[in-house]
Amino acid sequence: MQNAAPQTIYLKDYTPPAYLVDSVHLTFKLAPTTTRVIARIAFRPNPQAQSREFFLHGEQLRLISAAIDGQPVTPDVTPTGLTCAVPNTPFIFESEVEISPQTNTALEGLYMSNGMYCTQCEAEGFRKITYYPDRPDVMAVFTVRIEGDLPVLLSNGNPVAKGEGWAEWHDPWPKPAYLFALVGGNLVNHADSFTTMEGRDVALNIWVRPGDDEHKCAFGMGALKASMKWDEDVYGRAYDLDIFNIVAVDDFNMGAMENKGLNIFNSSAVLASAETATDANFERIEAIIAHEYFHNWTGNRITCRDWFQLCLKEGLTVFRDQQFTGDMRGHAAKRIDDAVVLRAHQFREDGGPLAHPVRPASFVEINNFYTVTVYEKGAEIIGMLKRLVGDDGYKKALDLYFDRHDGDAATIEDWLRVFEDATGRDLTQFALWYAQAGTPRVTVTDAFDNGNYQLTLTQMTPPTPGQPEKAAMHIPVAVGLLDNAGKEIVPTRILELTEPVQTFTFEGLAGKPVASILRGFSAPVILDHTQTNAQRAFLLAHDTDPFNRWDAGRALAQDVLHDMVRDDKVPDAAFFDGLAAVLRDDRLDPAFRALVLGLPSQDDTAQALVDAGQTPDPTAIFQAHEALGLQIAQHLQDTLPRIYAQMAVTGPYTPDAKSAGKRALGNRVLALMSKIDGGRQAAAQYAEADNMTQQLAALGALLNIGKGLDELTAFETQWQHDRLVMDKWFGLQVTCAGPENTANVAARLTAHPAFTMKNPNRFRAVFGALKANAAGFHDPSGASYDLLADWLIKLDALNPQTTARMVTSFDTWKRYDTNRQDKMRAALGRIAGTPSLSRDTTEMVTRILG
Repeated sequence: MQNAAPQTIYLKDYTPPAYLVDSVHLTFKLAPTTTRVIARIAFRPNPQAQSREFFLHGEQLRLISAAIDGQPVTPDVTPTGLTCAVPNTPFIFESEVEISPQTNTALEGLYMSNGMYCTQCEAEGFRKITYYPDRPDVMAVFTVRIEGDLPVLLSNGNPVAKGEGWAEWHDPWPKPAYLFALVGGNLVNHADSFTTMEGRDVALNIWVRPGDDEHKCAFGMGALKASMKWDEDVYGRAYDLDIFNIVAVDDFNMGAMENKGLNIFNSSAVLASAETATDANFERIEAIIAHEYFHNWTGNRITCRDWFQLCLKEGLTVFRDQQFTGDMRGHAAKRIDDAVVLRAHQFREDGGPLAHPVRPASFVEINNFYTVTVYEKGAEIIGMLKRLVGDDGYKKALDLYFDRHDGDAATIEDWLRVFEDATGRDLTQFALWYAQAGTPRVTVTDAFDNGNYQLTLTQMTPPTPGQPEKAAMHIPVAVGLLDNAGKEIVPTRILELTEPVQTFTFEGLAGKPVASILRGFSAPVILDHTQTNAQRAFLLAHDTDPFNRWDAGRALAQDVLHDMVRDDKVPDAAFFDGLAAVLRDDRLDPAFRALVLGLPSQDDTAQALVDAGQTPDPTAIFQAHEALGLQIAQHLQDTLPRIYAQMAVTGPYTPDAKSAGKRALGNRVLALMSKIDGGRQAAAQYAEADNMTQQLAALGALLNIGKGLDELTAFETQWQHDRLVMDKWFGLQVTCAGPENTANVAARLTAHPAFTMKNPNRFRAVFGALKANAAGFHDPSGASYDLLADWLIKLDALNPQTTARMVTSFDTWKRYDTNRQDKMRAALGRIAGTPSLSRDTTEMVTRILG
């Protein structure tokens, strides 16, 4: 069936709901293709409403009956919902519908995953369960009865009754429908408990399928308890129910979902053991569990008024989980990791056809706005606010936010107002960060005269789709000054850049200092600061700010790569000497040294060439990266074996930050050593590895030098029973494939018996890796473009959300040469021309093509 023409929804058109809901009673009679949902909903007119139209959202529902105050009615039903005449007083609406979870391949609403019933209702999935005002500003108390022949039946809130084949749950906290959750299955629990600062005893459970998964829950449980304690200690927020459940689900479009009291997690985001998960997996699990738990207050107790305010809950909660990870694992490395993600993905989004404000002004499909701009840039805005008002001001504002808006569906205006009221700051200009798309560029010039040092900062934000003109932003720029010996003579100071051009003066200096600018990545901007390689090498060796020390090395590496791509120029010895100095400095955290030793991504190099007015050649960039990696290995070959030996971790595996940091540096060194020892040490590490971090790193090092086929086969044999490890096996092969062979490797893997496009993790393992292999994806033959387009066309009919997210692989098509542009445009055109293409994918392709 051809979809109706997509309808654009605008923030300016928001109107309050016509009717509010006091309580919801739902009964589920579970059956794979004929689940019955019986709803009893207490409505009342909203005195703030501008309309009295009674409309309930509903999609893919078979209405069996409906009644108002016990009297049968015949609503007017359309593919998007129903309307009905109702009293202008409080009333009870009852309905019974039938749905088919087993055939719900979109994984939205109520669906089945390997025999388990589960839900995903954010953003608009509840309308596929029953007729309801499916919008976040309608909040109600839910009571749920589940009937089915499965041993475990879960929903939101607290359990209130159960018997053979049924269970009842009651959530006393009003919530919007997107936070509704239900799970039914043959599950076992990893149980624990937590006593809150208020003295409430909370039962904790992680529910998994019986078998191997039972032994992969301990770390996740520890992360949950650490999150609960941290939120009490840092934000004063205690948990508010008697039970907290997490369920691991294999088929899930996202990482996890914060449903009140019943978090549903992608299995990859909660299950871990030393044998099957890497250090990066453990850190990701810890962060995601924290993120979803922190939503209990920033997202659940205070939700967003409408989906345009999505960054209100997501940006704030990402910032909170970043704080948590920094406290758990070290703030320096965490800040660098966050900046890498922002620059690689969010800056790319800001600079292309998909650019949008942190709070968009319009959308066609809200699922398409779960983006790095909303999440990561949204978090950066919170961080900037905290820098501007200070720690005490931030705490006062957050306490006021929780006191004032508990139980509310709030807006960005509400959020900024609590900061203004708590601190006295005028945030009118700062609010532009929410309304204005694009990444500001800050250009730096300096001058020194008679003891006075002047920094002149100029800001400019480029045009973005729909926003050709940009106003000056309020940008906190953290600056410190060093003398020529590397001593810090002016500690970090926040300069507030609010004008297009501003000059800041530092007085009473004995000589011209070396400026360390944008310390801690104090704002999500691109810094244009002309420096010599000698100046950058100085900062790499001496800067007291860890982020800027790392960034100086990154800038050095980027300059070297540019020269190699453009002129085949031999790298300056200062670059290698700077790396060697950091690598050999045992006083530095190994995790930090590992980050300094890494090169910018090939996509970063491509964008830097675009910024310099050049058309990037992905093949030439790949060759430059390979050549530079080899030269680094050769230059450091006398040091690498010693560092590798020093980073050995003895004893049983633990995922703690100290051990993970040593493994990170050891494996970075191993990859370099493999370029000059033919993989000898990598083969030995693979054979001896007793944990997934060491095993996978060794296998990757071998594949990257064209070896490791025997180990690859052995890995599959060893892990073919574990679907999460096999995702790594699929992805690694595509990531490590040579550019001319990448499409062939990906195509071959889609024919593997274990490949299925119905599982988002497995699909992303192959095609997410295809996108990540920049030279392979952009091979001039266009084979990868055609392969991805073929599979996205197939997937769209089953899972529009994953399809729409994966189609963003083409979003930089305009940066490349005419041949690549033509091939990508043709691939996008084939996707756009697919009959009955989903609304999700149609919107994304249309925006990408411009």
